[in-house]
Amino acid sequence: MIYRMRIYRMTPDGAAVFHGFFHTWLLPVQLRHGARLVGRWETEDDRVVAVWEYDDRAAYERIQAAVSQDPDSRRAQEHRKSLPVMFTDQEEIFMNSTL
Repeated sequence: MIYRMRIYRMTPDGAAVFHGFFHTWLLPVQLRHGARLVGRWETEDDRVVAVWEYDDRAAYERIQAAVSQDPDSRRAQEHRKSLPVMFTDQEEIFMNSTL
């Protein structure tokens, strides 16, 4: 298994908008193509952290390719243009379990 952690630094009012956008637009597409969300957290210092699990790097790449080609992903990005800025930066880290 590999894990992908995404960390977003939120704008002052961005978290609520981002949570709604994620649950309505992004999560369904990811799940439809086989991504597994381990958890998603909001930190005390205005970050949102999401951890995803994949069988291996090839599975991640296959899922991401399918997500990027999904018409609902394109619609989500178009919708995002109508939203206020939600985060100022993001970081992505891949991790391997040591258990």
